[in-house]
Amino acid sequence: MSEAFGTDRRLRRRVEFRRAYSQGKAYGTRWFVCHVFDTGDRDQPSRLGTTASKQTGRAHDRNRYKRWAREVFRRERLQTGVEVVISFRPTIASASFDQFRSALVRVFERAQIYRS
Repeated sequence: MSEAFGTDRRLRRRVEFRRAYSQGKAYGTRWFVCHVFDTGDRDQPSRLGTTASKQTGRAHDRNRYKRWAREVFRRERLQTGVEVVISFRPTIASASFDQFRSALVRVFERAQIYRS
């Protein structure tokens, strides 16, 4: 598996985010809300989109949280054809990477998107 997180693994268009919000299932934690949408297309890779408003901190903080999400998403074995959008809450500032990772893994388990 490549270590790169290329554009084929990212949600980039507004319509893709909107589809995950409207048709996907939402899982909330104290640090983020995760929207999971299963496209059903097992030939496509799983894809990630992240959102962080200015309320979550300065630009370098928001970028850090997005890097955290990409790292966890890249390392975990998820089903193909799944689109995940992570919307960070302002309380993410109090979380460490390990706390964030374990919370996101629990969400993946609840959503049943681990690859078997």
